[in-house]
Amino acid sequence: MPIRQARDRARELRRKLGLQGRVDAEAVASGFGLVVVTWPFRVLQEMQAGGVIAVARRLDPPWRRWVIAHAIGHHLLHPGNHLRMRRQGLLDDAVEREAEEFAGALLVDGREAIGAGITGPRDVARHFGVPEEMVRLHVLPAPCASGGTEAQSPVPTGRF
Repeated sequence: MPIRQARDRARELRRKLGLQGRVDAEAVASGFGLVVVTWPFRVLQEMQAGGVIAVARRLDPPWRRWVIAHAIGHHLLHPGNHLRMRRQGLLDDAVEREAEEFAGALLVDGREAIGAGITGPRDVARHFGVPEEMVRLHVLPAPCASGGTEAQSPVPTGRF
């Protein structure tokens, strides 16, 4: 599935559910019959099997929200059981990239950000309760992610 379709699916879900601001990813997962539990993973961040999303206990709330949204993306876009490990912050597998882009579009609404006058990656991350690193990698384009003032808005209308 092309990345654009993954983003579109997430945006449609966000619209359909009437989500605004910080998304309760666990509630969204529950709506799909998925159960979220914490687990004492040392390396993994998340694992999905048999309708259960196990999330590493060590994750802070923004990362927890992100990996749950990522797992929801896999559930909707790539049915089956999934393990997720981060490789130095970059994902080289297309399926993982689609799940990351889905997570970004589910958790961050560009129009809402613009309407709230949000001016950069740190502010976007705080407003939506997501990791700043993931905003830079999967939500904002390169000029905005750098925090530069050359961008007109922090969130391009083409991506949202």
